[in-house]
Amino acid sequence: MVRTDIDGVKCDYLSQKTWIFEHLTVSSDFCSGNLAHAESDDGTQLDLRTCADMQETPHSTNYRTWFHYSVSGAKKDETIVMCISNLNPQAKMYNQGLKPVYRVGAKGKWERLNTEVTHSCGENKNFQIKFRFR
Repeated sequence: MVRTDIDGVKCDYLSQKTWIFEHLTVSSDFCSGNLAHAESDDGTQLDLRTCADMQETPHSTNYRTWFHYSVSGAKKDETIVMCISNLNPQAKMYNQGLKPVYRVGAKGKWERLNTEVTHSCGENKNFQIKFRFR
């Protein structure tokens, strides 16, 4: 199946890919997916990097505030550490309690993450957040 946008143009974006690590599959290969890269050394920590909006298209911007991806294959009661980088500096929002939302399964209810979310800003204003998910 070929994905197309509302005008019937083929959707083939840098932000939409799938990675497989050990028993985990990380995917942003769906219409609103946004991840440029994923890495994992041991299958328990995921290092994820976002794309700029519409990266590598004529409509590219420098906005890197959002991310949307799925993780499948996690074992029951397994804790996965996720570090998401290449975000615009958004420390004020995270200082005020912003946390990612998630759902389990296609019909699950969206919920706010109930674990601590830490954030830091490295070289070149490379903002990142880190959290544990179980």
